[in-house]
Amino acid sequence: MTSQVPPFPACVPELTDGRVQLRAHRDDDIPAIVEQCVDPESVRWTTVPRPYGADDARQFLDLVRQGWDDPKGQRYWAIEWTDDDVRARFGGTIDLRPRGSGGAEIGFGLHPDARGQHVMSTAVRLACRWWFANEGRRVTWWANVGNTASWRVAWACGFTWHGTVPEYLPLPDGTLADGWVASVGSDDDLTRPVEPWTHDPGTPVVADAEDTRDDGPMTGGERETLLHWLDLYRETVLLKIGGLDAEQLCRRSVPPSTMSLLGMVRHLTEVEAYWLREVLHGEDLPDYYCTRESPDGDFDDIDPARAAEDVAAYRDEVTRCREAIDAWPDLDVPGRGRRHGKEVALTWILTHLVEEYARHLGHMDLLRETIDGRTGY
Repeated sequence: MTSQVPPFPACVPELTDGRVQLRAHRDDDIPAIVEQCVDPESVRWTTVPRPYGADDARQFLDLVRQGWDDPKGQRYWAIEWTDDDVRARFGGTIDLRPRGSGGAEIGFGLHPDARGQHVMSTAVRLACRWWFANEGRRVTWWANVGNTASWRVAWACGFTWHGTVPEYLPLPDGTLADGWVASVGSDDDLTRPVEPWTHDPGTPVVADAEDTRDDGPMTGGERETLLHWLDLYRETVLLKIGGLDAEQLCRRSVPPSTMSLLGMVRHLTEVEAYWLREVLHGEDLPDYYCTRESPDGDFDDIDPARAAEDVAAYRDEVTRCREAIDAWPDLDVPGRGRRHGKEVALTWILTHLVEEYARHLGHMDLLRETIDGRTGY
């Protein structure tokens, strides 16, 4: 005789570590489900209906039942946790979406009352162990770029970082968001992070620094004045990106423009190298970011995983370009290279760089304000 799988909810395996339990959803979870789905963080990072009410929660529970009743369907659990007063609390939902050949994608959402309790990392480990015990081979995690809470859960549970996929995850408005992706296999250790992931989205790429800028030599000569303004604007770039993490630096926050703070840093790196090493000194340099295949690669090909590397490249290029200027004593002597076949003197180059920085720092003012509200010179 063929054994019959009992219908929902009896078919849902209960998984627990003693404090956190994965169980079947119940009708009495509906108020807590609504609370979770109207929480600002849930609205920000998920595609739950807007607005969300009890009828939406009932439709969700119908979807949960259908998933378990289908032998190949999506597996949802309600997360329950015990608080310090030994009360059982609804903690959210976790699910596994089978993708064939032993693979599944994992999704999870936390009730706001469960934050900071290490509930979700335990739930992820319980769900993954169940999958691997039932002949699963790999679990893949996706999250919208910037969802640092989800990032930290996957990192803590031993997932291996694979990178960022541009315009991959659907948003409620029909557009696509950039996505982070990582995965864990049946032979991996779920109890500790895989070191290193390529970046920590919660850590500033450039620390906030004291503003040491001043007016400079207001009666100085031409060279001294031009160099003062160029260096002041170089310092301003670093002040404008101070205190932001990699995701914030990559945020294209003034659509439809593709500009971002990191893209601007990359662009200015190329500007410095082109004018002060290629045009002034005639050096033959490889492309930093913009290529024939990707002519706007400085802005288009940004990646949070490379943010620290890109900022370091800017700092290094500024150092090299300062040396290039110091090695060219006469402002009026044309450089060894050419601009569209024309000779260019250092006076023109420095004046242009001051103008270039001033223009782009105006862009950076707007980008920074849209990220965290910071304004100022």
